Amino acid sequence: MKTQILDFTENNGLVLCSKASAAQNNYERLYISEVKKLNAYAVFFRRFFKTKEDIAAYKSEPVVCVFQEEDVLVNSPRHKEIHAALWSESKIDVYIITGKTRLNIYNARKPAERIRENELSVEKLKFPLDAVKVLDKKRSAAHLFGTGTFWEQIENHNQINLDKSPYVHLINYLMKVRKDFNERSKKLEPETIDKILVLSILVKFLEEKKDSGTDRSTLDEIFSKYQVQSFIEAVEKGKFLNVLGDLSTEFNGRVFDQFTLLEKEQIEKIDLSLLAQFLGAESDLSTQQLFLWKQYSFQHLPAEVISAIYENFIQEEAQRDGKGREKGVVYTPIHLVNFMVDEVMPLENPPASFTENGIYKVLDPTCGSGVFLVAAYKRLMQWWAITESEKTGEILYPDARTAQKILEENIFGVDVKRTAVRVTIFGLTTALLDYLTPKEVWGELKFQDLSTKNIVEAKPHTGFFQWALEAKNENRHFSLVIGNPPFNPEKKSSKQKVLDEHVISDLGLKHPSIPRKNFALHFFEASIMLADSICMIIPANALLYDKSAGNYRRELFTDYTISDIYDFTHLRRGLFASADTPVVALIVSNRASEFQPINHTVVKRTISVEQKVRFEIDEYDRHLVKWDWAVDPKKQFVWKTNLLGGGRLFHLIHNLSLLPTLKRYIYRKKEENSKWIYSSGYKVGGSTTKKYLAPYLTGKNTLDTKRKFNRELGFSFVEEINKEFEAPRTKELYEPPVLILAEVLGLESIPMQLFTNSQPFNISFVGIHAPLKEDLIKIKSYIEDNYKLLKAYMLATSSKLLINKETTIVKEDLDMIPFATKEDLITISSADQILLDDLLTYEIHLGKAITKNSSGAILHHPVKEKQLQEYGEVLCSELNDIYAKDGNRWQSGKVYRMPSYTVYQIGFGVDGKLKQEFVDDQLDDSIENLIKNDATNRGAAYKRIVRLYDHVDGFDCVYFIKPNALRYWLKSIALRDADETFSDFKAEGY
Repeated sequence: MKTQILDFTENNGLVLCSKASAAQNNYERLYISEVKKLNAYAVFFRRFFKTKEDIAAYKSEPVVCVFQEEDVLVNSPRHKEIHAALWSESKIDVYIITGKTRLNIYNARKPAERIRENELSVEKLKFPLDAVKVLDKKRSAAHLFGTGTFWEQIENHNQINLDKSPYVHLINYLMKVRKDFNERSKKLEPETIDKILVLSILVKFLEEKKDSGTDRSTLDEIFSKYQVQSFIEAVEKGKFLNVLGDLSTEFNGRVFDQFTLLEKEQIEKIDLSLLAQFLGAESDLSTQQLFLWKQYSFQHLPAEVISAIYENFIQEEAQRDGKGREKGVVYTPIHLVNFMVDEVMPLENPPASFTENGIYKVLDPTCGSGVFLVAAYKRLMQWWAITESEKTGEILYPDARTAQKILEENIFGVDVKRTAVRVTIFGLTTALLDYLTPKEVWGELKFQDLSTKNIVEAKPHTGFFQWALEAKNENRHFSLVIGNPPFNPEKKSSKQKVLDEHVISDLGLKHPSIPRKNFALHFFEASIMLADSICMIIPANALLYDKSAGNYRRELFTDYTISDIYDFTHLRRGLFASADTPVVALIVSNRASEFQPINHTVVKRTISVEQKVRFEIDEYDRHLVKWDWAVDPKKQFVWKTNLLGGGRLFHLIHNLSLLPTLKRYIYRKKEENSKWIYSSGYKVGGSTTKKYLAPYLTGKNTLDTKRKFNRELGFSFVEEINKEFEAPRTKELYEPPVLILAEVLGLESIPMQLFTNSQPFNISFVGIHAPLKEDLIKIKSYIEDNYKLLKAYMLATSSKLLINKETTIVKEDLDMIPFATKEDLITISSADQILLDDLLTYEIHLGKAITKNSSGAILHHPVKEKQLQEYGEVLCSELNDIYAKDGNRWQSGKVYRMPSYTVYQIGFGVDGKLKQEFVDDQLDDSIENLIKNDATNRGAAYKRIVRLYDHVDGFDCVYFIKPNALRYWLKSIALRDADETFSDFKAEGY
């Protein structure tokens, strides 16, 4: 008899912990082995399929954990243990406690709440009974969790909050404690305080480790020696350094031996009661609110958290010193790190070099806090466990010596900061200890000093590049380089110092000429020389959107195999806590390209993405870019059109790009009459640039950049007080008649004004001077009459718009707009108009926040009935252009409006016989069976976007199953659905 909980079944993603053999892949096997320690009954997994023909999922994520325990009472110690573990590990969304007479669902994305001093409650984390009844009645739980749309339901938006994640929750508290420490302990340097706090976290982690079936802690022997019961008591009795000294002696490797003699003397003299208070979490001194370590289960808190703590400490220290954010240092969020590791080190099919010889060397060239290396090491340990399980049938991790050997032989990092090296070693130590029992830790583990070989400090200023040169000369080689290199040198350094010409020359980079001398790309170029493959975060503009990078892009895509580009440009605000930068994750193999297409995946905003739970990627986010398009400067905008939806938009923009441009038109006019001038306005320049007198500018009324353009009154003016200018431009540019355009996109037109008097303007404007006013009127009228088209064109081709600027353009954007004469008329089809309208109404907001009152929310509103009708009309119209004949046409049928998704039916048959009907909350049995038919649709089950084919009552039908958010039902999406449906039919011979 098959098990069913809500509508979770063993056929759609539910795996019973007692039947781990039913797991479909290694992701499921590993998680089941972990959660069994909590005595879980079952886990519902979200499964991912590469093709709809696949029988087994290639990857899975746990999303719901089930406990079948009748005697687990709300707020009982057992219940709080479950919640602390699941919240701390931050992997699942909800958990279910079920018995004979109850089924309660709890939010695993929020911590237990304090109700009284030193007492916690999880009662308010229970979802209301009505919500549970709806999930059960509508049979929607499997769909919501299986597609990752549970948090996207309006009623669940406020049930998930980044600030309630275990990482942010802990880090926020630590930052407040650190501030208090700094204020109270003036005799200690901030770096010493950082060591105290991070080492205390590591000791607390060890203290919580228990041998299976006992209460024996890793630190019991040390505590007994000093006649204390806990680390807090040791601190209170002045034994802080004693405990660390014993740990240092026991483990070697200088992991716990971090203080200088002077620091030790200073620590001995100060009152560490604040540290004891912090470890006991008696109160949060800044808010007078209790912070309870009992909310956490340190046995389940990921080792990467120590790395996150350090990165926040660095940024806080930079601000304390009045430097603002530390230049070049960017905190890489843990969910991005895990995403990248999953992509380049998948659990399935571990590489032969590791399974046979235990070797898969990973390097982070700028390891920072070591968050990438910690994740990579954890994956190596998982690979080992998977490989061994094939022999034994059981998931077991290596013993202490093997685990240590895997670390020492495979994990390597470089950084110019000594603190970074230290904290990376902390993180790796925590990850290693995480897999061992106290008995193994205490009796068998002797650390090596990882700072001598594995995690090394590279001397400034040449840092990694000098290290890479030495590694190259020593013939060192790595399987994988992974990381997030700095985009700028540190504040006290410069590109010239770091990129020492002699070192760079000796390195012999394959592409020494890097566009705009981009700092991150230098790290990429030096790293790829040492590795088989690389996965690195790179500024998006430098690689994809900068038009000046065309030659470099061709060389890069020719000399190496670029398999995947994950584009996070839409997340430019919020992905990184300390930066506002569009980035891509580039996956490259160190072998010459065979000119295969490149997977360009555009990651869009969802609630889960904004709350940093996971990245959601669906079919509409994936774009296959032909190699020759990727390297063709005339098709460079393919990346930008993908960013804005892809599909037919590329072809529309390409056709427009073949028309004459405004720049070409003006230059032809200039050939006829040399008095034509087309230029940006004057530039004042900085204090170090050479400057020139320009009396025709000084003291004159120039256009005011601070006041908005008024459509009736035109531009405002301000007196130009500067006497010298770096680029004053020729006086004739400002003479009448002159058409002046602001470098900004307005709602209805580019702000512009025709002047018949002399009018200066600065570099924020572009001017066109012509002998005849009529010629300028023609240009002005053309731009106004075709503004929607021209605006869309600039959005789809500009290197800056929607990348690092929202509405600001540059002269180059104006240069390239299509300027059609009578001989080159612009013709727009109805399909093209749909693309333009959706781009300007919806896709323009893809990079904006999606919270209630933000611009991006429009894409996530529930689709309305009228919008669904319009979607179907476009879809059927496109297919009928190909297939309609002999009185048979595509037409819309039933539309099933379910609470979490919509099923839209279209059918081909006798015209007018398939009537559109909207059905609320209830699927026909035949449709439900079609969706759940494992034999034919297993690969499609619970994907966000599904197309199913069936024959019903004389009609060949297609069913589109998608979430209710408007972005899935736009008319431009109907065009894409029509194209992909046609491709399916063509592949089947229709």
